Amino acid sequence: MTQVVYDVIVLGGGAGGVPAAIRAAQLGGRVAIIEHNNLGGLCMNQGCVPFGHMMAASKILGSLSLGKEMGLDFSPVSKDYTTLIKRQNELIAFMRQGVAGVLKKNNVDLIEGRGRVTGKGRIEVNGEALQCKNIILASGAGWLKPDFPGADLKGVINSDDLLNMPKLPGKILLSGKSPWLIEIAQFLHQFDSEVILTTEEKNILPNENKTIRTRLSKTLKDQGVKILTNVEITRLTKKKDGLHAVLVRKGKEERIVVDRVIALRRGASLTDLSLDAIGLNEKGKFIQVDDHMATSVEGIYAIGDIAGPEQRHYSHLASTGGIIAAENVMGMDTLFDHRTIARVLFTQPQVACVGLTNKDAKRAGYDVITGSAPLSMNPFGMLISQNNGMVEIVAEQKYGEILGIHIIGEGACEMAGQAVLAIQMEATLEELTRAAFPHPTLSESLVEAARECLGRPIFLP
Repeated sequence: MTQVVYDVIVLGGGAGGVPAAIRAAQLGGRVAIIEHNNLGGLCMNQGCVPFGHMMAASKILGSLSLGKEMGLDFSPVSKDYTTLIKRQNELIAFMRQGVAGVLKKNNVDLIEGRGRVTGKGRIEVNGEALQCKNIILASGAGWLKPDFPGADLKGVINSDDLLNMPKLPGKILLSGKSPWLIEIAQFLHQFDSEVILTTEEKNILPNENKTIRTRLSKTLKDQGVKILTNVEITRLTKKKDGLHAVLVRKGKEERIVVDRVIALRRGASLTDLSLDAIGLNEKGKFIQVDDHMATSVEGIYAIGDIAGPEQRHYSHLASTGGIIAAENVMGMDTLFDHRTIARVLFTQPQVACVGLTNKDAKRAGYDVITGSAPLSMNPFGMLISQNNGMVEIVAEQKYGEILGIHIIGEGACEMAGQAVLAIQMEATLEELTRAAFPHPTLSESLVEAARECLGRPIFLP
């Protein structure tokens, strides 16, 4: 019997692997995808989907004060965490079925098991040797142990553990650089946990525009989330009354007692793949790829979390990279445009940033102009009390090309799609000012920010 030789085998059925497999099959390829766990990967099962559901619940709770201003009384408010998780798990199970269905529809062979590369064009799974012309590595990332003393104590958890807890902790310390921690902190606070969010950085979201990070920080503090910056956990011990954390802030020690510590650090899942068999470094931080998503080894591509640092672990980045890798595997010449990947937070208010910040644009040598439009001066923004909302645009002076769009406020993650298109299509400020966005909507502030860049705002003082 002749063995099947696949055009491509995708190793990993997550946010990057599934689109890669489907796109390669659409282009006529014989495709297999290998997954040892649940289809959908981290995002669908333990990441953006479950926490997106939690943030949707958090948003409803956060909107109750606005409802009171409008004359709507919701008291008393009850919060049933068990019901929330039950609905969440049912939705995720349904989504997994949907993923399996679209793979089957596109004639992608789904192989359950843990695959490892045994050579160029060869993968072993469940003791069976498979042959292929190309391999797309999409095994994602895994949790890394925190580096502070006491990190191995029971009670130090990651977000997977949090999702499996039948009851939320009373007092919790969140530590790390992951933007996810901000979402988790807000959700826990809305569900009555006492939350302390710490970071070793000077600010939360230190790589974003100052306006975005300061407005988000102020809003969180106003909501009751305690934020400590420039903080290092130097010691953690467990006693009868909980976890005792010693924090150092500005040279001074502070001691707190909490029920749980959430620490999030993720690194590319390079072990157990036998990458040395094909000449790739499995001891590196991640796999280096070019703009075609190709590695240094011919016929081997890598996408998603396995191919980037932790600050670039976004599911939409993985999906985009998967499609690009698949198209190049099948003979096309498609490039990844890093400028158009939105950096999003589903907090309340939401945050969405696309393209260059002001500082990054100046470092790149652009003659920069900026403009902003507060959502507090947008008619619909006034209706829904967007007092801390803002749209900022970064552009270059000579031609007015838009280099970055940064949004904080209600619906920011939806408006990010318009920002992505503007940057992808190399839109200019002048072109954006001519766009007739519907009224009354928050998106009108995109146009007003572009006008403000050019010194001719219509609705700003």
